[in-house]
Amino acid sequence: MLFLPLLDRALRMPSLPRSTSHYLAWAALSITAIVLLVWRPVFASFGLITLFAVALPEEWYFRAYFMDRLGKGFRPNAIASILFSLLHGLTRDWSTALLVFVPSLFYGWLYQRTRDLPLLILTHALSNLVFVMFLAQFIADFMGNSR
Repeated sequence: MLFLPLLDRALRMPSLPRSTSHYLAWAALSITAIVLLVWRPVFASFGLITLFAVALPEEWYFRAYFMDRLGKGFRPNAIASILFSLLHGLTRDWSTALLVFVPSLFYGWLYQRTRDLPLLILTHALSNLVFVMFLAQFIADFMGNSR
């Protein structure tokens, strides 16, 4: 499904924002990720994998392609987020589907507001990294599942 946009002749990639605020946001997210990975280098491979194999294709498809095809506003964001969550539920488990729904709504809102796909990809990758580094074990312990 992630390759479907490549077959669409009408696909137009969003132009890159070229404002100082976008450059500063990209730099802040990148520096934060680098600091976290230098601090905990055991997560370096996860950080790269989540950036290139998870965040980039998911945001490219669900926001820059699918949500743009549905239109603007909350409804397209909600539909894309429900589909995003359902696919996580089918490929992982349903608790993961619930955990990704609200962040997906945020990513959709951020994309609609900024039209900045690189910012969205970096935000998604960094949130996945922070989740795995700091929150995953806490949630597993809270829910009574140990790794």
